[in-house]
Amino acid sequence: MRKNNTLTFQMIVIGGFIFFFYMFFALATSIYRDYKLESEIQKFEADINNLADLANTKPEDVEYFASVEYKDRYAKENLNLLNPGEKLIIIPEEDRVVEKGAVNLMTDKKGSASVLGMSNPQQWREYFFGQTLSVKVPSPVSVPKVEPFEDRVVEPVEG
Repeated sequence: MRKNNTLTFQMIVIGGFIFFFYMFFALATSIYRDYKLESEIQKFEADINNLADLANTKPEDVEYFASVEYKDRYAKENLNLLNPGEKLIIIPEEDRVVEKGAVNLMTDKKGSASVLGMSNPQQWREYFFGQTLSVKVPSPVSVPKVEPFEDRVVEPVEG
């Protein structure tokens, strides 16, 4: 008899744990669904606000499309019409292109390596009139002599 009471007590405890975990799982899924639903509601509210802003700009667009300026511009651009007294100027395609090929981008400031590769007068001119304020020369620098009119880049040798 005592064995039967302990077995029923164990079954009740196990049933209580199963019920507890089921309720915990149901609560967690309910909270997750509420979170997802709230995020969807916020997304829809943002969409509604965007559409309301767009709807508020529509009367201005209708007013612009009904204006004389838009009709004039549309007639000139799409129908190739001119107002009385206006003359059409056509610019040939080759005159519109300034330069073909790769574009070299320049930066506002020069790096210390490019300034140190310049001659002494060029470095002074860059110091007073250029974009750099000062250039620190790396310690030990050995610069070989450069013959005049040679286009070589001299790089400092660290020792």
